[in-house]
Amino acid sequence: MKKMGIIMILLISLSLVSYVLAETQIDPKKVHFYMYGAKTCPHCKKMKDEIPKQFGDGSLTYYEVVGNDENGALFSELYRLTGISGVPAIGIAYEGHLKAVIEGEFNISATTDIIKTSEENGGLILFTGGKAYLIKNQTHIRMLEMIFIEHKSVISTTSSPESTTPTSTSSASTGSAASDGVCGPGLIVGIALVPLFFRKKR
Repeated sequence: MKKMGIIMILLISLSLVSYVLAETQIDPKKVHFYMYGAKTCPHCKKMKDEIPKQFGDGSLTYYEVVGNDENGALFSELYRLTGISGVPAIGIAYEGHLKAVIEGEFNISATTDIIKTSEENGGLILFTGGKAYLIKNQTHIRMLEMIFIEHKSVISTTSSPESTTPTSTSSASTGSAASDGVCGPGLIVGIALVPLFFRKKR
């Protein structure tokens, strides 16, 4: 009888452990990336190639900012909200909710850890300028979801999120973008102006 009781306790314990593990697993099919980028940016191209390799063909929505007024205006709003001024600017969504916004290249294999960290801390993680911030203000999160997921404008005079708390300053440990993984607006404008310099004078 004691053996039966021990076996029952073990079975219940194992089922609880497997339930907890199942609850903390991130389903890659429910992850979606939204990226503002430029066709002239090598970092954008790299991310456009790498994301579908790890998460599937339908896992990325790309917004070109060069030559597209609507995307350029939304990117300007993103700058006003977050301070992100370079591309790629990548939003990571899980189950239709934005979990992170990253400026520049990042280690795509860290995506599940980023999502878990966001969910454990009850906020959105913002990686910009080599630092990580936790945004808990639901109004700001909603505005970022509109810019990335819904691809809609938000009317706001907010210059930066009020409820942003620094969580890390090390870009290497978080897998966030390093300064060499970002194409800034100066580079984008410079590349766009190259044809003007080679035009013959009449």
